[in-house]
Amino acid sequence: MKFLDINSDIIQLEEGVRNAFRWNWIERRNGNGDTIGTWCKKINVAGQAYCVFCNSLLKYGGEGFKAFTNHSKTVTHIKYSKCIRHSMTLSNYANSKNTDDLLETDARPLDIVTRKVRQEVLITSFIAENSLSFNVAPNLIELCKQLSRYQTALNSLEMSRTTACYKMKYGLVETIKENIIKTLKETPFSLKLDESTSNAQESILAILVQFYDNNQNEVVVHHFASLKMESCNSEAVFKAVVNTIEDNNIL
Repeated sequence: MKFLDINSDIIQLEEGVRNAFRWNWIERRNGNGDTIGTWCKKINVAGQAYCVFCNSLLKYGGEGFKAFTNHSKTVTHIKYSKCIRHSMTLSNYANSKNTDDLLETDARPLDIVTRKVRQEVLITSFIAENSLSFNVAPNLIELCKQLSRYQTALNSLEMSRTTACYKMKYGLVETIKENIIKTLKETPFSLKLDESTSNAQESILAILVQFYDNNQNEVVVHHFASLKMESCNSEAVFKAVVNTIEDNNIL
């Protein structure tokens, strides 16, 4: 994929495309107030352009200019557009006046330093916008690297809040718990107990397990179970812990 220079000859490239690309499209504005050229770059593929905000391909052959306005209204595009705008307050772009200035050279190949800085800006802005701890920055970058290894799958990846919650509760959590139970059956471990009160004023007993992880070569602590308790005296806690261990056939 290659970005094309503005006003370059694309007649032969676009031959056969029902709604061929027009360079004057990039001067028009979308509903967010940005010129299309701020985020849309024509590439050397017939019927396709590239959104530098979302890092995704955009097919316009069927709808023409409407494809760009529709894309600008998507949740993903609006989110990344806000990230770019928020990033303008950072020192690296203190002298830029708008997002057009930030991305005005995107039609030309960018050096690795510029690309790296812009990725750092997006990650920093995402962390701030979502009120996350800056401690997640290294792990977030590693996650991005892992996801980018499979670009085709990444481009089609979608997940709603409900879907994410379901997959966490009935998929990932169950798998993690099964792995922990398997380890506890084979490895000496100790328990850590913590009693607290939930927002619903219910007594909750949290059971943590601590053991040596051969894969990580260190002692690790994992959450094992959270139990609602009518009473948290020593006898009730002892019975709850024993029942939990027996129910999972650990001993």
